[in-house]
Amino acid sequence: MLTEIDFPITLALDPESDIFDPCPQVTPRYLSDLKMMFKDQQAVDEILKEENRLIYEIRYYPFRTSKSDMALAVTRIFPGNIGGEYHMTKGHKHERDDQPEVYYCVKGEGFLLLDTLEGEFQAIPWRAGTITHIPPMWAHRVINTGTDLLVFIGVFHLSAGHDYEIVAQKGFSYRVYAVDGKPALIRQT
Repeated sequence: MLTEIDFPITLALDPESDIFDPCPQVTPRYLSDLKMMFKDQQAVDEILKEENRLIYEIRYYPFRTSKSDMALAVTRIFPGNIGGEYHMTKGHKHERDDQPEVYYCVKGEGFLLLDTLEGEFQAIPWRAGTITHIPPMWAHRVINTGTDLLVFIGVFHLSAGHDYEIVAQKGFSYRVYAVDGKPALIRQT
């Protein structure tokens, strides 16, 4: 027998604003939330004296039924850099090691960084129309290297969970900097 949560749900994504409705949760990520993710801590401190810049925001919808769970997240990363390092998402690995995710780049340009945090690394160039399946054992982070918003959609199981702490502790193998006006991957030592 169907329960109240077992009926289809339809959302409307506005192609101009990249905002969907209804949206029960919006999570803004400011520079103060990401302070330790950027290499140049002096640049972070200088910017924070003037402003607590919005780096990105996630609009989120959980789809729960009596037999399953899924989630939709639309992330909007604003252009810019901190000490030459491009704006990025916090990055995470899933708590469950059997849960993948699918990302779809709606607009903008940048990189999807994928790192096992144990030696394997990939940097996938991203632009509108790029779809990437992220296997469960890979930490992932998106970097906006353009001058406009980078917008992407993520689809995943709620039960996958998010481990941000392991990324904060280990970091990714490479960072993405603006070098002579172009993105460059710089290996971390």
